Amino acid sequence: MNFIAGETAICSCTVRNSSGTLVNPGTSMTITISRSGVVLVDNQAMINDSVGQYHYDYDTTAKPVAVYDVLYKAVDSSRISLANTTFSVV
Repeated sequence: MNFIAGETAICSCTVRNSSGTLVNPGTSMTITISRSGVVLVDNQAMINDSVGQYHYDYDTTAKPVAVYDVLYKAVDSSRISLANTTFSVV
């Protein structure tokens, strides 16, 4: 997904159990955002919109044109689930 510099990059994810049912992780839902290997947002809590639906707003004001790496981390007791994606600031 592309965002124009100055826009808010809305990073969102959906969490489902092995049956495909939307669930909230029991322990935490966090996000890490990095650019060229430099961590910009480190393990920050995401906003829970509804069961299994999360988002995090990233302000791209004064951010360089680049590709940003996103790591979503859902923790439920000792079970950890990870998902990666990217977005671009253009």
